[in-house]
Amino acid sequence: MITYGGRFKVSLETYHGVPTGWSKTELIATYCALGGSFMIASPEATEPGAPCWLPDRKNWLQYRATLYKIAEGVRAKDPASIELAVRYIELRYIGSYSGYLRTRLARGLKHASLSAEQKERLDRVFLSMVKRRDYTCEFREYVKIWQHIASPEAIAFIRSLAAKHPSNSQRPWLQKFASVE
Repeated sequence: MITYGGRFKVSLETYHGVPTGWSKTELIATYCALGGSFMIASPEATEPGAPCWLPDRKNWLQYRATLYKIAEGVRAKDPASIELAVRYIELRYIGSYSGYLRTRLARGLKHASLSAEQKERLDRVFLSMVKRRDYTCEFREYVKIWQHIASPEAIAFIRSLAAKHPSNSQRPWLQKFASVE
């Protein structure tokens, strides 16, 4: 068992594996079903990136490479890529490289045209993270999106947190976010 951030217990196989439904083949099928037009299929990934002793190493490399392509699609404003990025953030999968993948996707989402439903879904994820004090490495990027899409409920919650902790140097985003109109 691996403890991620002291809070999540994850088996070694899960941590270095591919989340269910997120293999390269499954991602491409879902992408096609969403009507995507960006090329997310890529040549087989062979570079190092997962320990050679892992039985699912090849699939993990393909999954990571495909999510990289999806991140490129998000930056190209491809609606299917944007939807998959939102779904991956909602997944909250804790595994090898997952935080970096979410960071990459979130950076693209900052400039994407999100539907009202996608904004609502991301708002729920971000609010839930704050309520659970689940500040993973990509949270800093989430705040940059969240400031523009936050629901009145989320803003009220953040303001109440900021009022309780006016000089919280651990979370500088709190005061900045609380001043959002």
